[in-house]
Amino acid sequence: MRLTRDTRDTLLMGAAAGGFPAVLLLVTELFVRMPWQWKVPLPAAAFVFGLLFAAMSMGDEERAADRRENSRVILLAWACLNGGRCATDRAAFTADGEGWELPASPHFRGSLLAVGHRDGVEVGISCSTHRDPETGSDQPMTVLVRLSEERSPARVHHRKIHRLGLGQHVESVAMDGRELWVRFEGWPSDFTELNAQVDAAVRLAARTQET
Repeated sequence: MRLTRDTRDTLLMGAAAGGFPAVLLLVTELFVRMPWQWKVPLPAAAFVFGLLFAAMSMGDEERAADRRENSRVILLAWACLNGGRCATDRAAFTADGEGWELPASPHFRGSLLAVGHRDGVEVGISCSTHRDPETGSDQPMTVLVRLSEERSPARVHHRKIHRLGLGQHVESVAMDGRELWVRFEGWPSDFTELNAQVDAAVRLAARTQET
């Protein structure tokens, strides 16, 4: 089985967590004479702790990988049903000559991306694993909607977001130029929920352009 970089790092961390107490015990033995009853149990316990730490970390890594794959499948299905495409590189949307506008946006970035048309409007979805300094979120999902005309920069106050009918888990709402974006917590975990989030963002964009 080929080990990924994250898996190798996890195993090394587990080895370090288990080996460090044993090394510390040996160093201590040079200066302080310890009873022989402690010399075997302590290194053994440290080794077992290292194994448990590595196993738990690898389990977390596998669950995170499963969640990412589930989100990829959901975004791919959404893109296919909305005449778009899904990729992990923003350049993939600008090299095919299909005329997408949102991939050029600075908000359209991350490790999982999709574009499509919803109700005749271009919509982009970007999922990022990078920590956002504004929201403090580790895995935000942003839904971008292309507006038909330029709008002045605006941001909805956090206490007023719930009045917009965007559903739960909304972190921020803003617009600038010909883009409106809604940032949600986490990545897509359900196709129906993602559809509802996109539809709500599209309706908000339509209301914004009517005012």
